[in-house]
Amino acid sequence: MGMPLPRLTADSLKGAVLEMCEEAHRMLQVTRDAFLGTSGAGLEQVGTLGRDLHLREKRLTDHVAIQLREYPWSLGTAEHLVFLPAALERIGDSVEGLARCVQTIHRDGIPVSERGVAEVRELFDRALELIGGITTAIRAGDASSLPRTRAAGEEFQKRSDQVALAHQERLLQGVCAPRASSLFLSMLDSFREIERYTRRVSRDLEKSASGG
Repeated sequence: MGMPLPRLTADSLKGAVLEMCEEAHRMLQVTRDAFLGTSGAGLEQVGTLGRDLHLREKRLTDHVAIQLREYPWSLGTAEHLVFLPAALERIGDSVEGLARCVQTIHRDGIPVSERGVAEVRELFDRALELIGGITTAIRAGDASSLPRTRAAGEEFQKRSDQVALAHQERLLQGVCAPRASSLFLSMLDSFREIERYTRRVSRDLEKSASGG
C-alpha cells in the first residue's frame, strides 16, 4: 500500500496552480524566443517543460479528486481552482504545437515574410499577456483585473481574424509558399486555443468571485 498523500491546503493548491501558470508562460516565452532566433535553440526545453506540465496536471488532479472524496470541504476558498490544471495543460499542449511549427521552420529553412514574422511576434506577445493576466489574478486572489484580461482576449480574437485575412491575401498573391502557409495557419490555430483556454480560466475565476 502506498503512503497516504499529504493533505492539500488552500495555499498549497494555489501554489501548485501558480507553478503550472508560470511553467506554461515559460514554455511560451522560450518558443517565442526560438521563433525570433535563427536556429530554434532552446526548443528542447519546451518539450521538457511540457512533459512536466502534463505530469503536474495528472498528479494534482488525482490528488484533489482523492482528497475531496474523503474531505469534501477541505480546500475551502481555493476549491474554485480545482478545474484550472486541466485548462493549463491544454494551454501547454497548444504551446507545444507552436514549438513543433517553429522547429520545422528552422530545420527545413522555410521562409517567413517580414510581415508574417511581425504578426506572429505580436500574437506571441499578446498570448504571453493573457497568461500573465490570469497568473496575476490567481496570485492576488482578486478578480478585479480579469475584465481587462477578458477584453484583451477579445482583442486577441479580432487580431487573429485580421492576421488570417492578411495571410489569405498573401497566399492568393503568391507571396506565401504553400508549406509556409500550412505552418502559419497551424500556429494561428494554436494561438487561438491558448486564448480559448485563458478565457475559460478567466470565466471560472470571475464566476467564483461573484459567487456563481
